[in-house]
Amino acid sequence: MTRLPWIFLIIPVVVLLAGCGDSTAPVKIGVSVPQTTVPNYTLMRQALIEGEKDYGIKVLWNDVRDAGVKQHLATLETQQIRRMLDAGIRVLVLKAIDEKSVYRILKEVGQRNVPIITLDQPLTGIKVRGHIAVDNTGLGETAAQYALEEIGYEGNVLVLEEVTGLESFRDISLGIYRVLDRHSDGLRVHSRAARLDATAALDLTDRVLKNYAGNIQAVIAVDSVLAVGAIRGVQLHELADQIVTVGVGAGEEACRQIILKQHDAEVDTMPYQRGQEVLKAARDALNNRPFAFDAELSNGRILTKTKFGASRLITSTNSHVLRGMWPNLFDDKE
Repeated sequence: MTRLPWIFLIIPVVVLLAGCGDSTAPVKIGVSVPQTTVPNYTLMRQALIEGEKDYGIKVLWNDVRDAGVKQHLATLETQQIRRMLDAGIRVLVLKAIDEKSVYRILKEVGQRNVPIITLDQPLTGIKVRGHIAVDNTGLGETAAQYALEEIGYEGNVLVLEEVTGLESFRDISLGIYRVLDRHSDGLRVHSRAARLDATAALDLTDRVLKNYAGNIQAVIAVDSVLAVGAIRGVQLHELADQIVTVGVGAGEEACRQIILKQHDAEVDTMPYQRGQEVLKAARDALNNRPFAFDAELSNGRILTKTKFGASRLITSTNSHVLRGMWPNLFDDKE
């Protein structure tokens, strides 16, 4: 009998402590991508981490290839997503490393009532809350339009494609050729494919310039790495002032060449801003607000609400915007 008063005193304290713990704990959002060291995801992660304090969230970030574990990557991806589920994530943002192997764990995600937002790579036949993507065709159109304006819509144009034909590169190429085809009367287009390597692109550009005695007015590359090789090839022939070079992706070295005025333009996919879109989409899911989308795209038999990230053209005239992306390029200028 004498123990009962002590019990009644303890119970309110326990309840109070439990309540405090629940109210102060940040809401967890899980993000899983193949590799953070890819510049796009480094900047996206930065945007998400910087938003944690403002919105009272905690981002659990999973980068499969950067885990440093000698294990089958698809298995590792599944294990890490399950750990995030066990840690209590309320939303999962996912770019799968392997579409087929991820289905089983996504079934578990659905059973736990965790909404899924796919990133960059849609999952065929999977119903998700929404998809955040890059308009790759639009990137190619922007690159080609700039190049043609610079050369007056006539001359020889070299298009450097990526040899493996990944879907994203195919779409960028599609956008490039759409614009070139609209102005085909004054153009002669030369298409070449190289692996994603600057040296390979240099060798290819060098050969084309030799074959055409330097009579190339513009080089359009589907990626910044290929653009860097093209720039070096053009420099090798001392034609940097005469040939317009344009790339897609705004990689660090390509941007350095813009600052040095050796490269004309890069189409930037604005990954930091896309990270902010990811954060907004996750917060909307947490608050039961609708997914803000630009289009509903066919995904197998499913229509998926899709939000396209913004893009911009970077040239020497607005190269100051690179300071936030690649601060190392400006360290020696302070």
